[in-house]
Amino acid sequence: MSNKQQKLAALFCHGDAVLNPKRWLAEEAGDLATTILGFDEIPPQAILPLANLVATGENDAQRISLALGIDESKVNEYLEALCEFKFAEKTWNGYKATQNGEQAFEAIAQRMIARELYEVNARLQHLKELTQAAN
Repeated sequence: MSNKQQKLAALFCHGDAVLNPKRWLAEEAGDLATTILGFDEIPPQAILPLANLVATGENDAQRISLALGIDESKVNEYLEALCEFKFAEKTWNGYKATQNGEQAFEAIAQRMIARELYEVNARLQHLKELTQAAN
C-alpha cells in the first residue's frame, strides 16, 4: 500500500481520535488543577454539570441529566463532588454554581477554546497536505 493510501486510511479510521473534546477536557482540567484549588479532586466529567449550572442557572439533577445525556446517578455524584469543593451549592430547587464554580468554568472554557482552535488548525493543515498529495 502506498504512503498516500496509508495516510488516507488513517484519516478515515482514526480521525475521531484527533478531535476529541472529552479527552481534551480531562487534560485541560488536569493542567488547571495546579492553579484552581480542588479541581484535581473532582472527576473531569463533573465539569459538564458545572457548565450546565453556569449556563442555565439553578437546576436539579434530573434536568441536568436529561440535558447532558448522562445517567442521573452519575450527575448526582458529580454534583456532590462540585459541592464538596465549593464549585456548586445545594439550593431548595436543586443546585447552582458558586462564584468559584463560575471562575473555574471560565478558566476551562478559555483553555478549551484555545485547544480546539489549535487542534482544528493543525487538522486543517493536515487535510490540505493530504489534498495536495492526492492530486
